[in-house]
Amino acid sequence: MYRILFTIGSFPIYSYGVMIALAFIIGIFLAMKEAKRIGENPERILDISLYVILGALIGGRLGYVVFYLDYYLENPIKILYFRQGGLAFLGSFILAFILGAWYVSRNKLSFWKYTDIAAPLVAIGLGIGRIGCFLNGCCFGVVSENYGIKFPSLHMPPVYLQQLKDGLIASGSSCTLPVIPTQIYSSLYGFLIFFIILWMKKYKKYDGFLFLSFLILYSISRFTIEFFRFYENNYKVFNLLTITQTILIGVVLVSLVFMNILKKKSKKA
Repeated sequence: MYRILFTIGSFPIYSYGVMIALAFIIGIFLAMKEAKRIGENPERILDISLYVILGALIGGRLGYVVFYLDYYLENPIKILYFRQGGLAFLGSFILAFILGAWYVSRNKLSFWKYTDIAAPLVAIGLGIGRIGCFLNGCCFGVVSENYGIKFPSLHMPPVYLQQLKDGLIASGSSCTLPVIPTQIYSSLYGFLIFFIILWMKKYKKYDGFLFLSFLILYSISRFTIEFFRFYENNYKVFNLLTITQTILIGVVLVSLVFMNILKKKSKKA
């Protein structure tokens, strides 16, 4: 929608990069406050954040490239164009989680306690980050005349380029065909999950409860979004579910198993 917010000289400042940076800054600030509140060293948050940010950027970019592999095989140099957008949340989350878990384990910190600190912050980061996706014109939905919005051709957003490639619009068109704004729905889900997790704090009886609750809530929200999300290579498992939806079902089941294990351990303690 507004891929470039402004320019400094000839250097463009992309809206996507600004929103991702804002998400990290707010997340780190809130995490440090929460760590201090529960008696943990806030300085640890800064250390962990370095690994988490690195994992989120690399994992997210790799995940996005895999989803749009044909395009990046034709334009390999654009894999490095982070500022122009293109991070897959699941890829970001997985590698950030692995590196964060490695740091926590290496420093003998409480794994589940730190995941609970992170849970609401990942949610609010998702809410902010998806606004960046909307402004960038990526992670869009399928064409819909009744429920879609049009993206202008200004700065050639990914949705515009995709519809050009698919022959849905002609070269020189001023805007795209209307697509479902899945980015906005994802953003609203992120903010909603953030407030739900904050509300659930008073019901927390064991470490890991908030994080596992986040995984379940996110999986449910993303599962529904997938029905309206556009994918160039829309492979379906058993001709029913996307690969992402199939993974999300597994995430929910594993989260429920760990909830049961941690709940039993807390009762024995």
